[in-house]
Amino acid sequence: MKAPEVTAPVVRTVTLKLPADTGAMAMARIMGRTLLTVLNWPGNVHAATDVLGHLVDNAVQHGHTPDTTDRPREIRAWLRVTEAHELIIDVADPHPAFEHFTDDVNSRSRRSLWHVRQQGAHLSWFLTPQCGGKTVRATMTAEPPPP
Repeated sequence: MKAPEVTAPVVRTVTLKLPADTGAMAMARIMGRTLLTVLNWPGNVHAATDVLGHLVDNAVQHGHTPDTTDRPREIRAWLRVTEAHELIIDVADPHPAFEHFTDDVNSRSRRSLWHVRQQGAHLSWFLTPQCGGKTVRATMTAEPPPP
């Protein structure tokens, strides 16, 4: 699967590096709330931090497998805001496959990604050779600020 096209130029971006452990989800939400304020994204910050937290948690739970033990236990995330006020949340992990992506997004029993979709995010994933794994992308829209 290839990276989805971004519909407008990215105007602001920040990178997060998180330890791949049980505290990563909470840390991502706390950092995300602050960084989305700094990025001046006009959308629903609460929903966006929830999406970021679930994507990070999913990467922690499923991104480190026995065949990736030689890689650092770190999760990387990027928050990007486009000219069109879209928010792009990318979360990378070292596992290069996502065997049940569609099922995970559409099945309520596989809660994390289904929950992300319920927050209004469009989900996709793609291989990221520079990270040696994959990236899961959530794109969210926001109403432009009033003139």
